[in-house]
Amino acid sequence: MSIIRSQYTNIKGNRVESSRRTFKVEERHFLHEPKSQKSQLESSHQHGTRKDVKVKMDRKLT
Repeated sequence: MSIIRSQYTNIKGNRVESSRRTFKVEERHFLHEPKSQKSQLESSHQHGTRKDVKVKMDRKLT
């Protein structure tokens, strides 16, 4: 979650935002994704579902 701090100024009596700073507290977790995607592709079972094939109801329940 980011913390956003704004600075305001008055222009002709109206409050106007003059600048905004965004502080990112958390690190972004992108480094492990290519390794996990590569291992998914190299594994033996199929990942995800095929969108062009309709799944029967008895397969969904078991």
